[in-house]
Formats: sequence, structure tokens, C-alpha cells
Amino acid sequence: MKPLFSTLFLCLLLSLAPVSRAQSQHYLLLDEETSEFLPEVNFHLFHQKKKVFEGISPEKEALMLPQISFDSIAFSKLNFETKGVSRDSLTDIIFLKKKIYELDEVVIGNHPEKITLGEQGRILPNSRGMYIQKQLMFGILLTNNNGSDLALEQVQWYVKKVVHTTRYRILFYKVTVNNSVPQRTFISPFQAIPVYISPIQTVVPKQKNKIITPIDYVMTKGEEVLVAFELVDYLDENQKVIQPPVEEQTLIKFQCSEETNFYTKYRDLVTQKDTEELYNANVWINYDFAFQFFKKPSKSSIRTPAVNLIGRKL
Repeated sequence: MKPLFSTLFLCLLLSLAPVSRAQSQHYLLLDEETSEFLPEVNFHLFHQKKKVFEGISPEKEALMLPQISFDSIAFSKLNFETKGVSRDSLTDIIFLKKKIYELDEVVIGNHPEKITLGEQGRILPNSRGMYIQKQLMFGILLTNNNGSDLALEQVQWYVKKVVHTTRYRILFYKVTVNNSVPQRTFISPFQAIPVYISPIQTVVPKQKNKIITPIDYVMTKGEEVLVAFELVDYLDENQKVIQPPVEEQTLIKFQCSEETNFYTKYRDLVTQKDTEELYNANVWINYDFAFQFFKKPSKSSIRTPAVNLIGRKL
């Protein structure tokens, strides 16, 4: 699996943690959910409950506070909750929480009873994609926010041109997301509990683009599952099990994403070992751009495997 970050960046980010104000005069304002850089945030400085200064953070730089006496600060931005912090507890990374969230599901065509979970972004034909593997290497975390149970009937996904007959299964896992450090959100595979395993399915040589896989699962209101693919085996033209070279293995395509629900393992380029945990890929990218460049990444940099769940309300 090709890593999304270089080893250097991964080591750098793993070593990052908020530090006290005594160590830094610059403050990075981030979205708590996505770790995206937040420009033009209003701030107010207070001393003994009286406002002594107000301003707005820069568009493309970290916030640098004026050299005046204050004992607390408040941050505010449209669609985000106001956050107050005492000067003693102020760290160089400040997370603001959104007030408004958008639902993932959309209505398909002329069938209002059909509901899609997951994004339907622009497919990235030239990106490498994600190989289907025998271990839990990546997944998309989806939530049923419809207000009722859903009878899931299909998984729609996009594949690059298949070279060898590929047998696979689709699994849903109940997982625990560790977000104690928001910019390092991860899932431990050891705590992933399968709640659904599909029958073995097959894609054959020359198949490409959209694939529809039938499933049968009732996703309860508010339920959250990690959707993953599991390789069973590859077959040759004589239906014998083979191990094709990497460049001939089956790939799920990427699509552009506006979410932060794609989790994946990374490989250290020095040790050539994969991480045990699945990290939130787009949170890492958002934070990397915020920390290094004080801006959001390009739209094509934020991506997720092109996978959707399709069902109907019960």
C-alpha cells in the first residue's frame, strides 16, 4: 500500500502536540472535526472580565496576539461555537467546534425511497486507489443519520480495470474512534467487531468502473459502521488460486471528498512495516497543510475510496 505521507511527515506529525503559551506566541486555529485551518476567526482579549482588545486572525498565517496584558480570550466564527480560554491554559493549537453539520445521505434520481450513505464525489481516474487486501487495511466510517432504520441492499463502488478474477467480501465493523488528540484520530483493528460479513462475491477480468454488490443488512438509526473490503483470493483462467504481482491486483478508485471518514494504515518507508492503527487520512492531510502552510489543501488532495451504501427507509 502506498503511504499518503512520507516517513518524514509522519514522524513529524506524531511528535506534534499542543505546547504552552510560554513556548509559542503564535496560535493555530483549526476545525475540531476535520483539523482544517480556520482563517479570519474573531478573537477578544479580556482582563478581569473587561474587554481590552478585539481583532481577527489572518487569512493565511497563524494568529499572533498583541503584547498587552490579558487573562482570558474568546474565539468566535460563523457556524462555530464560541470558545473561551484562560491565558494560563492557552496552547498553540486551538480547536473550534462546528454548530452545523451536513448529512451524508442523498436521494437518488426519481426513487425518493432510496437512500445513499457516503459521498458521490468526482472520481479521480489517475490516482492509484486502494488495493483490496486480506487484512483490515482501510475503511470508510459511515453513520445512519436518517432518523429511521435503513434496509441496506447494495454497496456501490468503483474499480480500476480488473486484471484477474477477484473474490472478495464486504464487512461492516463496529469500531471505537480514538480522538483524544484530534489531529491523530485513529481506529484500532483489535477493537473492530464485525457486525456484517457479505457472501463471497466476484469481479472478473475487464470489469471496470461502477460495481454493484448486493448486501442484506438493517442499519439502525444512528448506527455507525466501518465499511471495509476483504480479499478472499485471485483466480487464473483455470480457476486456480494465484498471487498476481502488485500492479495486477484489484484497486478501488478514489473520489474527491469533503469528509473526514476515511481511515487507513500507513507504511514506514524505512522499516517497511505498516502501522497497527488505521489513521484518519484526511484529518492528517488537513492538519499537515494547516501546520505547514496555514491553508486548506486542494480539493483533489482530500480523497476517499469511491464506496456508497444504498438502501431504503424502514
